[in-house]
Amino acid sequence: MNIKVALIIIITCFAILYPLQKFLDINRPPQKQVENILYIASPKTVKQFAFGFDGALSDLYWLRSVQYYGRQLLTERNEIDYSRKIDHTLLYPLLDITTTLDHEYGAAYLFGALFLPDHDFDLALKLINKGIENNPKSWRLYQSLGTLYWKKRDYETASATFLKGGDLPNAPKWMKIISGVLLARGGSRATACQLYANLYQEATDDLTRGQMELQIKRVYALDEVDFLNALIDRYKQATTQCPTSLSLLVPTIKQNQETGSCGQVIKITINEKQEIISAIGDPFYFNKETCKIQMPYQIYEP
Repeated sequence: MNIKVALIIIITCFAILYPLQKFLDINRPPQKQVENILYIASPKTVKQFAFGFDGALSDLYWLRSVQYYGRQLLTERNEIDYSRKIDHTLLYPLLDITTTLDHEYGAAYLFGALFLPDHDFDLALKLINKGIENNPKSWRLYQSLGTLYWKKRDYETASATFLKGGDLPNAPKWMKIISGVLLARGGSRATACQLYANLYQEATDDLTRGQMELQIKRVYALDEVDFLNALIDRYKQATTQCPTSLSLLVPTIKQNQETGSCGQVIKITINEKQEIISAIGDPFYFNKETCKIQMPYQIYEP
């Protein structure tokens, strides 16, 4: 087969790729769509069969990565709910193939560093280190790596990573500032807000921005828990007993305002049922046995 015939075959194959993909989208459920393009599990094998169209295939796999994750967040009303349980099983293979086809696919590395830790921290670390190895001058990758170490509570390594990234060309000055902050008060909620705010500003997609907004609201919710428990302690001191209902705190809540860890004014929402609602949008849980307010589920504490 001569080169001309081979090129015609390749071009024809790619010409039918779009309508074929549309057909798969219409006739297969989301999970099967992803499995369909993962029938070749090895990134190196995919690259060998790319016939030089690495860029086009990496775009396809990146699109599937975002769809795979994003579709699982959609409610029946087609709205994004970041509290939904996510199956991360195929996320790393998709991102690994994407970044093998295109070593400079920065968005894929950053996406993995953000969403993989909830599934497998080591895979997130592996992917971001792969990114730095292939893109040693990308300060954003060092930002993500430093954030990963911060989540692991390895504040010394996180600080060193931000400092190293801060020395790279075009790196913002706050990289070195964060490095110092991590050494001084790495586990504080204020540090968490700084990191999440910076990640939000640097985000290039709505999924990442939405996730960062949620993380900041979670810090707000932790501040609200402390604030409300302080009010309960005052109530107990004044009445010598635990309040029988959170509704008894409503008048006091409306009279008190304090500043939270992130510099925000703590404003507690009270709905029409006189339920006390957190910054995340969920009602607080009142444990009458301990006489403490808490979130109905575990929130990561910086």
